[in-house]
Amino acid sequence: NMLRPGDLVVTQDYGLAAMCLARRALPISQDGMVYHDGNIESLLQARHAAKKIRSAGGRLKGSRKRTPDQNVQFEKLIQRSGKTKEVE
Repeated sequence: NMLRPGDLVVTQDYGLAAMCLARRALPISQDGMVYHDGNIESLLQARHAAKKIRSAGGRLKGSRKRTPDQNVQFEKLIQRSGKTKEVE
C-alpha cells in the first residue's frame, strides 16, 4: 500500500511483480531481471503450469546458482534506480 510510481521493488514473486507493475513501480528479481508488461504474463503462466505439475505429484528443478554476471547486472539496476527504500 505504500508503493509509489517509480519505486524499485526486489522480488522473486511474479504475482507481487504484477501488482507492482499495475502501480507503475519497477519490480526486479534478485538476479537482476526486470519485470515488465512484455514478460509478466508469460512468467505468470509458467508459474501456473509449474503449480499444476507439482500438485499432480511432479517435480521440477530449482533455481540455478547466481552467476557473477547476474550480481553485476543487479548492482547496475540498483545504481540506475538512484533511490532505495527498504520496506519491512
